[in-house]
Amino acid sequence: MLGDAVRSANHALDLLLHRAASVDPLLALLGVVLYLVAQAVRTLGWHTILRAAYPGVPTLRRRNTMAAYLAGAGLNGIIPARGGDIVKLWLLHRRIPGARYPTLAATFVPETIFETAFGSALVVWALTRGFLPVPVSPGELPHVDVSLIIEHPVLSAIVGAAVLGAGYGLYRLLRRRVADLAARLAQGVAILRRPRDFVTGVATWQALARLIRLGSLAVFMQAFSLPVTPETVVLVMAAQGGGRIIPLAPASAGLRLAMLSYGFVETTGHAVDIAEITTFTFGVGALLMVVGLVVAMGALGAELDTRSPRHALATAREAIARHRAAEANANA
Repeated sequence: MLGDAVRSANHALDLLLHRAASVDPLLALLGVVLYLVAQAVRTLGWHTILRAAYPGVPTLRRRNTMAAYLAGAGLNGIIPARGGDIVKLWLLHRRIPGARYPTLAATFVPETIFETAFGSALVVWALTRGFLPVPVSPGELPHVDVSLIIEHPVLSAIVGAAVLGAGYGLYRLLRRRVADLAARLAQGVAILRRPRDFVTGVATWQALARLIRLGSLAVFMQAFSLPVTPETVVLVMAAQGGGRIIPLAPASAGLRLAMLSYGFVETTGHAVDIAEITTFTFGVGALLMVVGLVVAMGALGAELDTRSPRHALATAREAIARHRAAEANANA
């Protein structure tokens, strides 16, 4: 039994390696270049948001925002819990005199509005085409057990009143800090009070970045010998980003592969070898993770004025540790 499993695994690995060996390296390189260009273009929108939150700061330049974003995005591939985002904020904090971390963190909100809307549109498109599995029977839907509340209404009411009272007392005790925090957060989303600037200075750049990203996916698909049509490229983008919007397929790799396998049949009219889809999915993911890490080390080295990638990574880890320690002390 175990021997059969090992032989099956070895056969699958040999098949994937054989498919990977047929990848066009020049097209793969072009896909990487377009991907990095898309990342760089997207940072221009975030720079507009930061300039609205901190107007008139001469020490913050576009290249600083770009370096912070690329460094954090690359480190997110190896640091759990999106620790790379902390590196983004830390690098910007060094460039903006008097900057506060809550304000910098709040700039993520307008920066993700367009991306969330676009990703949701992709999910809706995938749902309407039947590419995403959804619950179809009551037994598949989550349910909330309220029997305890029904059986003990008086106790439940007392506990509810106590929780509300404690919450109100905590608010009265901390309302000054809450008001100060609210003001800092409002500063971070200042761009939203200027809709025209948001559209022209943020959403437009992000839309262009998405368009370039579609081109990058098309080139990668051509490099991995997958069928390239407008519909299949959109399908791949939906599969890559859909799991971030809803906790269904393609939240796991298996469901993502199933979605692509079924989607290619529906969009092209013929089946695509699952080995080719698997090689594409994991090959592109691994390639972009390595490239992102290399770019992150270069961006960190440039911002920290050091040529040593190891020193840059160690400094980033120290910054994350200090930030988390400060949060723990503030909550204590």
